[in-house]
Amino acid sequence: MSPDDERQQGLSRERLVGAALELIGEEGLEGLSMRALADRLQVKAASLYWHVRDRRELLELLAESILETVRPPRGRTQWRPAVLEAAAALGDRVAAQKDANRILLEVPESLAGSATYTEMKKELVSAGLQPAEASEVALMVMVDVITSPAPTKEPAADAGSVASIAIDSGSRGVLVRPGSNMQGLIRTAHDRASAAPAIVQGERVVVRRLRGVGYGEIELNPRHPWRFQIQGATWNTVLEIGGLDVRAIKLDSGAAKVECFLPRPHGVVPIEVSGGVVGLTLHRPPGVAAAADISTGAVRLKLDDYSVKAAVTDSQWESEDGHKRKQSKRSLPRFQPRRLETRYPRSRSCSMASKAGSRRSVNTRGFDFFEVLLACEQNSRRLA
Repeated sequence: MSPDDERQQGLSRERLVGAALELIGEEGLEGLSMRALADRLQVKAASLYWHVRDRRELLELLAESILETVRPPRGRTQWRPAVLEAAAALGDRVAAQKDANRILLEVPESLAGSATYTEMKKELVSAGLQPAEASEVALMVMVDVITSPAPTKEPAADAGSVASIAIDSGSRGVLVRPGSNMQGLIRTAHDRASAAPAIVQGERVVVRRLRGVGYGEIELNPRHPWRFQIQGATWNTVLEIGGLDVRAIKLDSGAAKVECFLPRPHGVVPIEVSGGVVGLTLHRPPGVAAAADISTGAVRLKLDDYSVKAAVTDSQWESEDGHKRKQSKRSLPRFQPRRLETRYPRSRSCSMASKAGSRRSVNTRGFDFFEVLLACEQNSRRLA
């Protein structure tokens, strides 16, 4: 018997699956093919088809193998910790295998046949959901875990490098202020109820606070210059950023009730305000000039002592300090409803609101599986 015949006789589905996962771990899902797998096993490609019909069946076997090796639950007595533990175990298994999320999404029917799904559904039924509802919620949780990016350890940002922070869609009640004696880029409150959940990716911070009362606080390292973005739809955001080196501020359509306490700027700082921003108030320090280009259609606009209910034509406005500086031939920034540039800052304020009836963007991913579980808990209380 030739060596090739001996190797082919030793083939099995288990050996194929193990070799395929190793191949994907090295080259990604794109590198998986029947020919590449045969080369790795040192057999003829035709011999693989004795064990699997095609690449699709191979993917089904890979998905089953991944789901079978998810860490089993510890037998918790309450439904919520049990579901959270099952979700965390699934997330750990997906993170451990390269492109596991893509494999599972290519054969989504494998999810409903897994022990993780069975465990989640059982716990959700015990929480008060009907079996059909529990089935849908369990699949939603699993898909959310699979499609969520795996947490990665990012290198610390270099001191003095420009950092950015984005208040993510769906957030409400976020308070941003400078910190002190900080080593990292940000610092959140130890009390989870008053913390603003944040993800740090290199020099970019994303804050998402979807629930909670009052304000969720986050402190920024003042050793870095900062760029700010407030996405839509968000509600009740406060930027107390005196003492920071602010390089830019951008407000997307749908941001509502935003109040900014601005520092003295270093040069000209742009502030971009999109149409659909409602209830914006900017407080600037005394002696800092501001200028605005007002576009037709701006409503409920107040700039220092100047106010207009609705702008019927394009116009320009300058603060008193700005007018004096212009006479002395000093350059001035400009502000318009879609773009505000100001040498800004706290004793004076300018506020601007756009049409209350403007359509706001909706973030269909504005929740995670913790939100789903919260809804399940509320539902169970109603049923009780």
